Amino acid sequence: MGKSDNENLAEYDTSGAENSLSQEDWDAFKLLTEVILSPDEKIAAETPTYTDEEEERIFALHFHPEWVPMELLKRRIKRAFPKAKSIFAIPTQHNVIMSLGQFSGVEADVFNYSYNMKIQLLIHLKSDKLKDAHTLQSMMEKTFRYRGLQLLDILEQVAFPDEDMKKEIKKMGFHEESIKQARFFASKIKLLVEESGITQTPGAEMLKNRLLTDFIEIRGATLDPIRKDRLLSLVNHIKKMVKSRLNPKRFHTDQEVIEEARALNAGIVIPHPPQFWPVLLDDLDVDGWEVWNPSTPKHTIFLIQCLKRRGKIKRPLLAFMGDDTHMSSKIRPDMVSDKDGAKREIGFQPPWKHQEVQAALKDAGQGRDRTMDEYLARIS
Repeated sequence: MGKSDNENLAEYDTSGAENSLSQEDWDAFKLLTEVILSPDEKIAAETPTYTDEEEERIFALHFHPEWVPMELLKRRIKRAFPKAKSIFAIPTQHNVIMSLGQFSGVEADVFNYSYNMKIQLLIHLKSDKLKDAHTLQSMMEKTFRYRGLQLLDILEQVAFPDEDMKKEIKKMGFHEESIKQARFFASKIKLLVEESGITQTPGAEMLKNRLLTDFIEIRGATLDPIRKDRLLSLVNHIKKMVKSRLNPKRFHTDQEVIEEARALNAGIVIPHPPQFWPVLLDDLDVDGWEVWNPSTPKHTIFLIQCLKRRGKIKRPLLAFMGDDTHMSSKIRPDMVSDKDGAKREIGFQPPWKHQEVQAALKDAGQGRDRTMDEYLARIS
């Protein structure tokens, strides 16, 4: 049973408590921003959620190491697939190029002016090409810095919403209690970021948009579940509004990034297309798109059919599937708000083996082995 109304309001009152930080605040912040793994976290990092005793060819082109060392990920993959004879695995951190053996990758935020929207591109290249990738590296660094600033914008709008945001919050009918609680937690995070000096340390990579919701999961643990759901709904709505106001000049265009990637003989894949459907109509120079991703799992057959139709008039596009594993959900599952992420695993994309999906892939001239072989040839 949750606390009474008066107790909840008293605990998260904003009459000044948000301007002081408790030891519990610092402890929660440290848990969420620490980049050095504990012994238990190292064990969790190298221990897979699932294992496949039969698969010999590993295919994983969309996963996020975050702050987990690559050596631990190598062990994790080998333990997940003990009979693997070949491993085609490329990390795709958000706006940070990372390497795993002979291949490197990144999930790049870019802007598409045709449809006035931010999209993502997965970029995969040989690691020996990085010596010539100064421009691409610079592009990603610029985007990474902007995404860090976006968190500060979100915190500002939650704590001190401008007039337009106030109107939006009022229109959506959010409860005054939730507004006060959101202001309370956002003010705490703002203060923690300022006083910790984290922006000048390796921990800066932890300043992601989800930091506020993850902090609420820890420090708001005593909230009644219904109240916490309302609070998180408000915060996520404000995050969405802030993102909708993004300045396209802060991002490189999809064409600019594609041009730099192609100059390095990189492969390019559109991840989770349902998050930005219109881009499939654009004539982007890509190698294919994900027909399945755990964040957008309901359109696999349709996306395969789209590939088939496009394949008749364009350079052959390939069908990909991305497990989209985020390692934070593996080593600190109790401290992140995305509980579904814990179900994902590097290299596991079950629909490849679903009968209906296999039939659609065959009809479209697509398949897991074909994509692996042809894509590897394209970027080698």
